[in-house]
Amino acid sequence: MKNLIVLLWMGLLAVFLPADGFSAVKLACLGDSITAGLGVRKEECWVSRAAEALGKKAEVGNFGVSARCLLFKGDRPITREKAYRDALAFQPDILLVGLGTNDSKKVNWSHKEDFVSNYKEVIAEFRKRNPRLKVYCLLPVPSQEARAGGISRECIEKEVIPLIRQAAKSTGSKVIDLNKVMQGRESLLADGVHPNAEGHALMAEHVLLVLKGKAKE
Repeated sequence: MKNLIVLLWMGLLAVFLPADGFSAVKLACLGDSITAGLGVRKEECWVSRAAEALGKKAEVGNFGVSARCLLFKGDRPITREKAYRDALAFQPDILLVGLGTNDSKKVNWSHKEDFVSNYKEVIAEFRKRNPRLKVYCLLPVPSQEARAGGISRECIEKEVIPLIRQAAKSTGSKVIDLNKVMQGRESLLADGVHPNAEGHALMAEHVLLVLKGKAKE
């Protein structure tokens, strides 16, 4: 699988990378603990797999922070974090947004009417710094937190995902369906929420297929 990922990235580079002698493409991954790689070794995280495959030809930034949500009125908005400010300063050419899982908690989803507008505002902030920015919205994996009021798989699938698709469409962004990738593979969610190393490998493979235009969502 590692060889497949490397080959896919090589194809992706031909599409996105500038000619020799110019700066490497910048790829920013903004998200929660699944983006940060909680529960796996750093090199096993899907973002790290991408960075390794790209090598010196691209600069990959992992701006994932555990337990963070997208909703500005939520308990822990990503927009309040230093990682968010660092991601903006990074001025990426490609932005992957992996948020929505923690938004499904009752304490956060009570503000669901703001979800699309908040999502659009995040994308707009990044595009102010790079109007040519390519944005990909990642649909959350089918997580389920055991405790009451926690992460809700039903909310993710019936409410969060449709709103992410709406935000993507209205901003001219593309979607990467990681929920579909992990459907039927819940055994790869080590604690019911976070993918294990195999899960991260599958996600990385699919992300690359979409970026290269080899997978339709």
